[in-house]
Amino acid sequence: MRCLTSWKALIFIQSLFVLFLTTLALTASDTELSSPTAATNEAETKTYRVRGSISPNEILGDVSKLSTEARIVINGGEYTGFIQKDGAFAIDNIKLGDSLLEVASSKYAFPKIHVHISLKEDGRASIAARYVQIGSDWSDDAPVLAYPLRIAAASKYEFFTERQGFSIIAMFSNPYMMMVGASLVAVFLLPKLQANIDPEALEEMKKK
Repeated sequence: MRCLTSWKALIFIQSLFVLFLTTLALTASDTELSSPTAATNEAETKTYRVRGSISPNEILGDVSKLSTEARIVINGGEYTGFIQKDGAFAIDNIKLGDSLLEVASSKYAFPKIHVHISLKEDGRASIAARYVQIGSDWSDDAPVLAYPLRIAAASKYEFFTERQGFSIIAMFSNPYMMMVGASLVAVFLLPKLQANIDPEALEEMKKK
């Protein structure tokens, strides 16, 4: 009787051990299957940094001027970044997907840049930047810019025009001056023309 009880206890212990091993294997399998998904979700919720610099050119020779009056703007103000005296800038917390990068300056015009952040197969981030034409949609056909970005000024804003001097030609080419001249001609010349017309012909014209 005692041997039978010991045998049943041994079978019960073996069953518990097999059940423990099976549960451990299933847990490990679920962990392996869910790890890529969890890693992908974690990568998608991460934010990234966009780096670049302002390059000097014949329009803007001293980029240090921008450190006090210009900013880097993402998506119309969703994110902003400062420009250092050497022209370098970095913007954090940028999410995956498409973003529009602009240089907000009151003195210089810069090209707009479409920034696309995506994930590679190995989970690393990839940044592709392209110039954007004003009034057009984002296109993947445009050439990809080098990264980190290097942006140069396209033009300088001109808010004032030089005052023009006196010009007799410009004065008489004005439509109002031409109307005044025609009126003066009519006032001074028509009486003289009427004086040279035959009185009978003039009387006939007045009747008509």
